[in-house]
Amino acid sequence: MLKILKNEYLNKNINHPGFRRYLKNTGWMFLGQFLSLAVSFFVGAYVARYLGPANFGVMNYAISFATILSFLAGFGFENILKRELIEHPENKDDLIGTSFWLKFIISLASLAAINIASFFINHDFLSRILIFVFSFSLIFSSFNVISIYFQTEVQAKKNVKIQIIGVLISTISKLFFIYLGLGVIWITAIYIIDSLVLAIGLVLSYHYSLKKFFNWNFNVSLAKSLFFDSLPLALTYIFIIIYLKADQIILKNIADTHTVGLYAAAVKISEILYFIPSLICASLFPAIMHAKKTDQLAYRSRLNNLYYLMAVLSILIILPLFVGSQFIITTIFGVDYLPAINIFKIYLWSSLPMFLITAISQFLIAENRTKDYLIISFIGALTNITLNIILIPKYGAAGAAWTSVISYSFMPLSFIILEKFKKNV
Repeated sequence: MLKILKNEYLNKNINHPGFRRYLKNTGWMFLGQFLSLAVSFFVGAYVARYLGPANFGVMNYAISFATILSFLAGFGFENILKRELIEHPENKDDLIGTSFWLKFIISLASLAAINIASFFINHDFLSRILIFVFSFSLIFSSFNVISIYFQTEVQAKKNVKIQIIGVLISTISKLFFIYLGLGVIWITAIYIIDSLVLAIGLVLSYHYSLKKFFNWNFNVSLAKSLFFDSLPLALTYIFIIIYLKADQIILKNIADTHTVGLYAAAVKISEILYFIPSLICASLFPAIMHAKKTDQLAYRSRLNNLYYLMAVLSILIILPLFVGSQFIITTIFGVDYLPAINIFKIYLWSSLPMFLITAISQFLIAENRTKDYLIISFIGALTNITLNIILIPKYGAAGAAWTSVISYSFMPLSFIILEKFKKNV
């Protein structure tokens, strides 16, 4: 009898229109992310082979430097916008329009900050040029607000189509530039092409979906509200970028670009895994938010299931990659990257806390606990910088990999401690 009731319950939920809608949306997101990341990864590996560890290292260093100083361009608007669009869909034009213009203005400020800072730091000429080229890709990031709107409307199919077209154009551009024998500066310039194609695709898709585009409004009072609501997330974004990218900057200044290239190759394989928790959370976030408004018990249950899913999934992915690490590195990047094998074996374990961090961040944003998210991210960034400074001079790239594992692990641990503290107060 219990088994029959359980089967009826499962069938009822599986056949529920809402569940099927989210499942279909998740499927489209997974397909788009998997195809684009798979193609980008293998083409990126071909680029790494073409450039060699030294040039690949200096390109990744320039990207890391520009990314750390691009915190203004992010500023936390996207998560706030997602939450507001779900809770107040009637204010869509005001929310999207105000967020767009705020991001555009702040992106210009970020572009200036990156290039000014690069002249005050002791960079070689090539690094400065690559930083300058890559930073221009930030200009078009403002159009990502359209992607956020499609996510909240559970219309991942539109984002996926644009994403796939962008990846195809990017791939053709890279292969063509390599065929022409062009250098690292031209390869880096493709990031501008990528962001421009994505922006054009989003604008066209939005226009054809809603038959309008210029109905976006800029609301001054809303802009102030979004700005101040986003401040904790903006600072959080800074700390996240620091613990994700500081290792390559410190490694380059203490070691050399060749070492950065080896480390970047190992990291790139691990980072491709991060799309999995991001994809799952991006798709399930609307359902979790809706449950928060209607059923607190279901809301808590969904969050707990999300944490459990992240932990188990990460381990199931890490183990086979760890065993096959030598085959993976040599097959993808070639024998020039053999020293990256041990780095990869270490760095791979940072995926477990990173999967959990992604889920925890969704909970904190849903609860509007952006200050707690800021504290946890600050702990991670501080731990990362401190350990990098201590371990890199002694252990080189392996020290940077151990730093990532330890500092990333500090964040979910900090969350657990913070939760126990709040319950006892």
